[in-house]
Amino acid sequence: MIPEDPNNELQPNLSDTIGFIGSVIVTFGYIIGTLGEGIALSEAARAEQKDKQAGLEQQQQMKQIQSKLDYLVHEMETLKKKKR
Repeated sequence: MIPEDPNNELQPNLSDTIGFIGSVIVTFGYIIGTLGEGIALSEAARAEQKDKQAGLEQQQQMKQIQSKLDYLVHEMETLKKKKR
């Protein structure tokens, strides 16, 4: 009778353990990838919000400039009428 080799029993357990560790590593990879995509989406949303805010500020500045130009044009017309 051939005695059982304890290393033979270790091999199947070792392959199962390595397979499990591989699955865990792949799962962590997916989690890290998902977190990265979430961060990228958050940054894109923040950039879009900043662009929107900048657009609103630019619109406000244009309104102020237009208002000042209208005032100056009115003042010039008033001066022309006084000059006559």
